[in-house]
Amino acid sequence: MTSLLGHDKAQRIFRQSFDKGTLHHAWILAGSKGLGKAGFAKQAAQFLLDSNAATVGTGEGFDLDDMSQSARLLAAGSHPDFRLVQRGGKTDKEEKKAREDGLASLEEHELKRNISIAQIRNLQSLFATQASISRYRVVVIDAIDDLERGGANALLKSLEEPPKDTVFLLVSHTPERLLPTIRSRCQILRFDPLSDDQMQQALSAVAPKLEQPELDALIAAGEGAPGKALQYIDAGLAELENLARDIMRTGDKNNQIKSDLARKLSLKAATPRYQAFLSRAPSLIAQHIKAEGSRAATRASGKAIDTWQEASNLAAMAIPKALDSQAVIFRLGSLMGSLAEPDMRA
Repeated sequence: MTSLLGHDKAQRIFRQSFDKGTLHHAWILAGSKGLGKAGFAKQAAQFLLDSNAATVGTGEGFDLDDMSQSARLLAAGSHPDFRLVQRGGKTDKEEKKAREDGLASLEEHELKRNISIAQIRNLQSLFATQASISRYRVVVIDAIDDLERGGANALLKSLEEPPKDTVFLLVSHTPERLLPTIRSRCQILRFDPLSDDQMQQALSAVAPKLEQPELDALIAAGEGAPGKALQYIDAGLAELENLARDIMRTGDKNNQIKSDLARKLSLKAATPRYQAFLSRAPSLIAQHIKAEGSRAATRASGKAIDTWQEASNLAAMAIPKALDSQAVIFRLGSLMGSLAEPDMRA
């Protein structure tokens, strides 16, 4: 198995700690969502579970063997020395779907809001005995940000008095919001956004048939996070961004582009594209303001910044408040159009 793209530094730090015999019992894998922290946790877990076997080589990375016993057991979800803790499905129906098709098959609204205290307490069965076939026992929590308060307190007890030869890998998108007592007992390993070249490699590997304009749009949308970009992979993002930029450039004074965009994205079948546009619209406005420089910032005493704020608020509340999609898209388009030069809007 090759190194996780773009996170050689994180692998090197973890591996050096292991090689020196100073491996911390708990690691917070910190960085924005979609960077690949969960993928790193999976590889680090296999490395530790394989660490008493001849498959572990030397070097700065993990150098994993896809055919090792641990790799096969992890793939089957049956490694006795490993636990993955995540939010589950809201209902029995959704739990069944997750078991059959994997948790990734569930939409956000099909998942429970939090990781429960019961899920953390269930880890005690792992800690009650020695590791079965590996030197280490490994617990991955993805993401620790989802822990309910009681669960966080229950986990803290294990971090304060860690079970022997047990390593916790705690994925966090917002580590600053974790309990200070949890942060103080963990080693924080920070993950940086990938470069555009690394994003190109990552996305091309997943979707080799994508044409360059779509890849460019996904790279911009991902902001260094491949997982974030992949959310938009079926949304035809390049077309949506081109339409948005046309509105901001021309003002769309006859409302033709806005109306067409609202009609296309309001169809039930277009829900993923609608959600993608909601996610991208504030960023596109911010990029336009930045590109305009001082002109956009001063043209109407900060009006451009107010426009961005209104667009951000509208995009954030559209889905939770079930706002009319056509009205939302039209309003976002109008906000974009207001950024055009006055002579274009006349």
